[in-house]
Amino acid sequence: MIWKYLSAAGVLTCGLFFMCGCACDRPLNIQVDSQVQVPPARVIVFLVDGMRANVAQGMIDQGELPNIRRYLYDRGCHVENGVSVVPSITYAAISSITTGCYPGRHDVMGNKWFDRVSGKYQNYMFIRSYQKVDHDIRAATIYEALEDKYTVTIQTAHRRGATRPYDNWMSSGVNYFYGCDLEIDRLVAKRFEEIAVCANQNGRWPDFILAYFPAVDSIGHKYDANSEKYRQALINVDTQVGRICRAIEKNGLLDDYYLLLVSDHGHLPMEIDCYWLPVDYFRQTLKIPVVDNWFLEKENACKWHEYLKKYRVVLVNGGSRRCHIHLRCSDSWIDEPSFEQVRHFLKEYYPHSLEATCGKDLLDSLADQEGVKIVVAKMGTNTVLVKKGDSQAIISRRMESDGTRVYRYQPITGDPLNYKEHAPTAAWVDAGFFDAQTWLDANCDSEFPDFITAVTEMFDSKRAGQIVAFAKEGWNFGRDNIGGHGSVVREDMIVPFMFAGPEIPAGSTLRAARLVDVMPTVLEMLGKLDRLDAINPIDGRSLLPLLKKSATATQPVR
Repeated sequence: MIWKYLSAAGVLTCGLFFMCGCACDRPLNIQVDSQVQVPPARVIVFLVDGMRANVAQGMIDQGELPNIRRYLYDRGCHVENGVSVVPSITYAAISSITTGCYPGRHDVMGNKWFDRVSGKYQNYMFIRSYQKVDHDIRAATIYEALEDKYTVTIQTAHRRGATRPYDNWMSSGVNYFYGCDLEIDRLVAKRFEEIAVCANQNGRWPDFILAYFPAVDSIGHKYDANSEKYRQALINVDTQVGRICRAIEKNGLLDDYYLLLVSDHGHLPMEIDCYWLPVDYFRQTLKIPVVDNWFLEKENACKWHEYLKKYRVVLVNGGSRRCHIHLRCSDSWIDEPSFEQVRHFLKEYYPHSLEATCGKDLLDSLADQEGVKIVVAKMGTNTVLVKKGDSQAIISRRMESDGTRVYRYQPITGDPLNYKEHAPTAAWVDAGFFDAQTWLDANCDSEFPDFITAVTEMFDSKRAGQIVAFAKEGWNFGRDNIGGHGSVVREDMIVPFMFAGPEIPAGSTLRAARLVDVMPTVLEMLGKLDRLDAINPIDGRSLLPLLKKSATATQPVR
């Protein structure tokens, strides 16, 4: 989605280039010379932005995605419940894919975020800023872990440590401007021809390639994930996967290749009239001035803090379906407010707003809004309050002696996550502390998959608000799109996950996996899992042992 801000001058400059011809779906012209050194272990990740899992599954079942079915789905293992991160937004999710960490650890809280310590409001949705994510990620990337290997990225802004990044920013920007979204994904496949040319020149084929396809998400925002245009975008991705795989197969490289297909988040349609605008609620209803956009682009923290002195609220509304609310309850933004200060924020600083909320505090008033599904608030370092309407619960976390993080879910009034009504999770509710994998196995097929772990870990970042509101199904926190993502409900969180390669049984399944599992899984596929010992702790686990043991669809690994 970064291309929407391409300047008019840049478009005009590149227009002639675009008009001279677009990519096509002919077979890729790849011929790998015999003297090229091909690593015995190698991986390609096909990362499809905004690929809704149930739509993709239906199209696979109906034979509409024959290449994905042939080269990945039937040839290997698919995950029944692949789970994104919180927030389920592109920059946060891809950062998790490439680092193996939750956003609370790598610190990229979405396509936009606010850092109360530095005073910076980051927005990657511009040509001039989209690659700044490499500087902002506070965790080692897979490319850095594979520093002695030949690694390639195509199209993604996340590239720190990669041997050879291909941007496509100019050609993709022009295609986006002219409404030719599918051409952007065709260009990704075409880059494999350049990879082959480089291999023939340098005598070395890449160990790891990550190919990012952004068009599906773009079309989903414009037309929604149930539209025919969205289906055509998925068919186009399938065509490009087929072009790439056939070219690799023709050169005798396919059999020993590990292939992964994954998406960063789900996608769901939204009713055109179902929107709730957080900025309007604060400014017009509560009569509270807020900051809600990029400001003071100069890299000067003193100027940021000077500007922010006149505000006590910063809103970060990104991905259409979640909003981070940052509050200042002292003289400085650097000081993070306590939960009690958050509770009494309106009474202390904006008592006039209590008339609009009928005397309710900010948390209760936000939970009452028609378009809001869930509100969460940081109660302490290891405690989160969860509110859904009048019901609320507390999530607690503690560290065991062996370093394992364990979590407890305690409903206070009602059950905001409806876990008591979901048979696999009912036994764990209010029953003590359990580790992240136990919770995932229990709630992966629920209305709120991986909520317990992902939401708690989110608040480890200073770039998370003290309060975060998530949208209901069909609701939008903006008016720009008719399709969106970013919330915590199943349609936002569940993503396709497919693996194929040596010793992975064909037609097999796994019950559940997380995006943070991709990085360690790829490292083990390349025989480099020990590289994790030299970097900061991660949140994911390698799935390769499970993939190699995975059973048929009738006997999923649990």
